[in-house]
Amino acid sequence: FITAEITYGGRVTDEWDQRVLKVVLNRFFKPSTLDTGYLYSSSDLYHALETTSLDAYKEYIEQLPIIDPPEIFDMSNNANISYQKEESMTIINTILEVQPRLISGGAGKSSDEIVYEMADLILNKLPEKLDIDEALAEMFEPDSKGRINSLSTVLSQEVVRFNKLLDVILGSLINIKKAIKGLAVMSEQLEAIFDAIVINSVPEMWADAAYPSLKPLGSWVKDLELRLQFISRWMEVGQPKSFWMSGFFFPQGFITGALQNFARKYDVPIDALKFRFEVTPHYRAQIDVATAEMADQKYDDEAYSTPDDGVLVHGLFIDSASWDDDNMVLADARPGVMNPPMPVMHLLPDPEYEVEEDRYECPLYKTSERAGTLSTTGHSTNFVIKCLLPSDKPQKHWIGKGTALLCQLSQ
Repeated sequence: FITAEITYGGRVTDEWDQRVLKVVLNRFFKPSTLDTGYLYSSSDLYHALETTSLDAYKEYIEQLPIIDPPEIFDMSNNANISYQKEESMTIINTILEVQPRLISGGAGKSSDEIVYEMADLILNKLPEKLDIDEALAEMFEPDSKGRINSLSTVLSQEVVRFNKLLDVILGSLINIKKAIKGLAVMSEQLEAIFDAIVINSVPEMWADAAYPSLKPLGSWVKDLELRLQFISRWMEVGQPKSFWMSGFFFPQGFITGALQNFARKYDVPIDALKFRFEVTPHYRAQIDVATAEMADQKYDDEAYSTPDDGVLVHGLFIDSASWDDDNMVLADARPGVMNPPMPVMHLLPDPEYEVEEDRYECPLYKTSERAGTLSTTGHSTNFVIKCLLPSDKPQKHWIGKGTALLCQLSQ
């Protein structure tokens, strides 16, 4: 308690991180550590010596690895791969940030040319705005009590958020093109955007107006295109059979909307509802859906039927675990497979749902960074919802590995 709550309590403020910390520390702070032959890791590398010889302890310490392997924290080698990739990206980004701006060169393009072309490319890819007035009128027809479908309200709110982001992006790109041509002053704000584009980084001005994301600029723009297409398609043809959870600007609003629809339909208090998470045997990647829609085709729609209650969601990824398609439960991470996709899930509200013992309380985060600012609700702004996933292993097994679901990856 002293180590977990007091020593680290002020440093680890997120309740899900505190949960992981307690499970990890419990392997070192419990009576059984005094038992003969107790091992601190799956191998016999870390253990307490049964001797009082100081030389024996020195010799043992000297032969320990300089860099602790993941097994000491009961994690797979994938954790080490993730750490090394993050360290490499940090070094690369630092090198790019200190590179001098190229004014002119021989065969290569100058920074001005690179940014101007990138600005043109992004301007050509993104629409000026999303027009909610062009949405299907039937989605906004009130029911017998004069209430509009809650998910239609969510759609309207998403359109407003995305339009604000588009206004920031398009306005700044138009101004930076003028500044490069010498038709406008290159302000400090525009220069920051210029420098970010040169190193393939999302400008801070855009990031402040956008949803949380760790993607580099190229992937970020492609992701934004997919999000805009998802929202546009929803407006044009109505609600999709499965919702792309990662495509929402504010996924918490979508979750609340799904609960509110159920509460209105059955006249139950929304606070009394809990989600039952039913995992289906189907997979659905939004890039495949978008490609099919662009060709005026339907993507695997025969495999899905719109549920009477609740919603189907897809587009999530598993961190520090995998999914066993045969037994339909969580499984240990496969070597080298960092973030496998999660199958389509049915989020079904249930006022009488009692959580089964074989369910793992899995946090869903917007990004792999997990960290976020604590909001007024007491949750991190990066935290979305607690998903109850079937498992044949105890809770502490997944907690210690930091198993979670992610809305999007970093690349």
